[in-house]
Amino acid sequence: MMTEQKLSRGGPVVSLGGECDEANFDTRDSLLAGALMAMGIEPVGSEPCRVITREHLSGANYQFYFKPMSDCGKWRTRELLKYWTEGAEWVEKNPDHPFAYAMAAVKNYRGLLDFINKKVPYGWVSRGKSIAMLPLDASLETQELLLGRMGK
Repeated sequence: MMTEQKLSRGGPVVSLGGECDEANFDTRDSLLAGALMAMGIEPVGSEPCRVITREHLSGANYQFYFKPMSDCGKWRTRELLKYWTEGAEWVEKNPDHPFAYAMAAVKNYRGLLDFINKKVPYGWVSRGKSIAMLPLDASLETQELLLGRMGK
Protein backbone atom coordinates (compact mmCIF):
# COMPACT_ATOMS: atom_id res chain seq x y z
CA MET A 1 0.00 0.00 0.00
CA MET A 2 1.29 3.48 -0.81
CA THR A 3 0.09 6.74 0.69
CA GLU A 4 0.89 10.17 -0.70
CA GLN A 5 0.55 13.62 0.83
CA LYS A 6 1.27 16.95 -0.83
CA LEU A 7 3.50 19.44 0.97
CA SER A 8 3.34 23.18 0.52
CA ARG A 9 6.52 23.19 -1.56
CA GLY A 10 8.35 20.54 -3.53
CA GLY A 11 7.09 17.13 -4.52
CA PRO A 12 4.85 14.80 -2.61
CA VAL A 13 6.13 12.82 0.34
CA VAL A 14 5.65 9.10 -0.25
CA SER A 15 5.66 6.40 2.38
CA LEU A 16 5.62 2.74 1.37
CA GLY A 17 4.47 -0.21 3.42
CA GLY A 18 1.05 0.85 4.67
CA GLU A 19 0.71 0.61 8.43
CA CYS A 20 3.75 -1.64 8.89
CA ASP A 21 6.21 0.15 11.18
CA GLU A 22 9.10 -1.97 9.95
CA ALA A 23 8.83 -0.99 6.26
CA ASN A 24 11.55 1.23 4.83
CA PHE A 25 10.60 4.79 4.03
CA ASP A 26 11.12 6.76 0.84
CA THR A 27 10.63 10.40 -0.13
CA ARG A 28 11.23 12.75 -3.04
CA ASP A 29 11.62 15.72 -0.69
CA SER A 30 15.34 16.45 -0.28
CA LEU A 31 14.68 18.79 2.64
CA LEU A 32 12.82 16.07 4.52
CA ALA A 33 15.67 13.70 3.68
CA GLY A 34 18.13 16.12 5.27
CA ALA A 35 15.96 16.53 8.38
CA LEU A 36 15.71 12.74 8.77
CA MET A 37 19.47 12.38 8.47
CA ALA A 38 19.91 15.09 11.13
CA MET A 39 17.89 12.83 13.44
CA GLY A 40 20.16 9.86 12.78
CA ILE A 41 17.84 8.07 10.35
CA GLU A 42 20.24 6.37 7.97
CA PRO A 43 19.74 5.83 4.25
CA VAL A 44 18.97 2.28 3.18
CA GLY A 45 21.14 -0.16 1.29
CA SER A 46 23.61 0.23 -1.52
CA GLU A 47 21.43 2.69 -3.42
CA PRO A 48 20.04 5.21 -0.90
CA CYS A 49 19.15 7.69 -3.65
CA ARG A 50 17.89 7.14 -7.17
CA VAL A 51 17.78 9.74 -9.91
CA ILE A 52 14.65 9.25 -11.96
CA THR A 53 14.25 10.84 -15.38
CA ARG A 54 11.49 10.57 -17.95
CA GLU A 55 11.91 10.91 -21.70
CA HIS A 56 9.01 13.32 -22.13
CA LEU A 57 9.92 15.58 -19.19
CA SER A 58 12.96 17.74 -18.58
CA GLY A 59 14.87 17.49 -15.33
CA ALA A 60 14.98 14.65 -12.86
CA ASN A 61 13.38 13.50 -9.63
CA TYR A 62 15.31 12.15 -6.70
CA GLN A 63 14.01 9.31 -4.56
CA PHE A 64 15.65 8.87 -1.14
CA TYR A 65 15.31 5.64 0.90
CA PHE A 66 15.56 5.47 4.69
CA LYS A 67 15.53 2.91 7.47
CA PRO A 68 12.43 2.72 9.69
CA MET A 69 14.29 3.81 12.84
CA SER A 70 17.39 5.70 13.94
CA ASP A 71 20.41 3.61 14.93
CA CYS A 72 19.97 4.71 18.55
CA GLY A 73 16.40 3.36 18.47
CA LYS A 74 14.94 6.60 19.78
CA TRP A 75 13.37 8.01 16.58
CA ARG A 76 10.87 6.21 14.33
CA THR A 77 10.82 7.42 10.75
CA ARG A 78 7.00 7.18 10.53
CA GLU A 79 6.58 9.39 13.61
CA LEU A 80 8.96 11.97 12.20
CA LEU A 81 7.03 11.93 8.91
CA LYS A 82 3.81 12.57 10.84
CA TYR A 83 5.44 15.56 12.56
CA TRP A 84 6.75 16.79 9.19
CA THR A 85 3.30 16.75 7.61
CA GLU A 86 1.82 18.61 10.61
CA GLY A 87 4.38 21.35 9.93
CA ALA A 88 4.53 24.61 11.86
CA GLU A 89 1.61 23.66 14.08
CA TRP A 90 3.57 20.68 15.43
CA VAL A 91 6.73 22.78 15.86
CA GLU A 92 4.80 25.38 17.87
CA LYS A 93 3.45 22.66 20.19
CA ASN A 94 6.86 20.95 20.54
CA PRO A 95 9.46 23.73 20.36
CA ASP A 96 12.12 21.83 22.32
CA HIS A 97 11.89 18.58 20.36
CA PRO A 98 15.07 17.91 18.33
CA PHE A 99 13.04 17.37 15.15
CA ALA A 100 11.42 20.79 15.67
CA TYR A 101 14.91 22.27 15.38
CA ALA A 102 15.55 20.26 12.20
CA MET A 103 12.24 21.39 10.75
CA ALA A 104 12.91 25.02 11.68
CA ALA A 105 16.34 24.85 10.03
CA VAL A 106 14.77 23.48 6.85
CA LYS A 107 12.04 26.12 6.90
CA ASN A 108 14.62 28.87 7.36
CA TYR A 109 16.77 27.44 4.57
CA ARG A 110 13.73 27.23 2.28
CA GLY A 111 12.82 30.85 3.10
CA LEU A 112 16.39 31.99 2.55
CA LEU A 113 16.48 30.35 -0.90
CA ASP A 114 13.13 31.91 -1.80
CA PHE A 115 14.46 35.32 -0.76
CA ILE A 116 17.70 34.86 -2.71
CA ASN A 117 15.90 33.62 -5.81
CA LYS A 118 13.69 36.73 -5.84
CA LYS A 119 16.62 39.12 -5.56
CA VAL A 120 18.16 40.71 -8.62
CA PRO A 121 21.87 39.91 -8.81
CA TYR A 122 24.36 42.76 -8.71
CA GLY A 123 27.52 43.06 -10.71
CA TRP A 124 30.42 45.42 -11.20
CA VAL A 125 29.85 47.79 -14.12
CA SER A 126 32.66 49.98 -15.37
CA ARG A 127 32.78 52.84 -17.79
CA GLY A 128 36.10 54.56 -18.30
CA LYS A 129 37.56 55.16 -14.85
CA SER A 130 34.16 54.79 -13.17
CA ILE A 131 33.15 51.51 -11.50
CA ALA A 132 29.87 50.84 -9.68
CA MET A 133 28.03 47.84 -8.29
CA LEU A 134 24.60 47.88 -9.88
CA PRO A 135 21.68 45.51 -10.25
CA LEU A 136 22.20 43.52 -13.45
CA ASP A 137 18.80 44.71 -14.66
CA ALA A 138 19.64 48.40 -14.07
CA SER A 139 18.36 50.61 -16.86
CA LEU A 140 20.80 52.50 -19.07
CA GLU A 141 19.53 55.72 -17.47
CA THR A 142 20.45 54.44 -13.99
CA GLN A 143 23.86 53.28 -15.18
CA GLU A 144 24.49 56.65 -16.85
CA LEU A 145 23.32 58.54 -13.80
CA LEU A 146 25.64 56.67 -11.39
CA LEU A 147 28.60 56.11 -13.67
CA GLY A 148 28.36 59.61 -15.11
CA ARG A 149 28.39 61.17 -11.62
CA MET A 150 31.29 59.05 -10.49
CA GLY A 151 33.36 60.02 -13.52
CA LYS A 152 33.10 63.70 -12.67
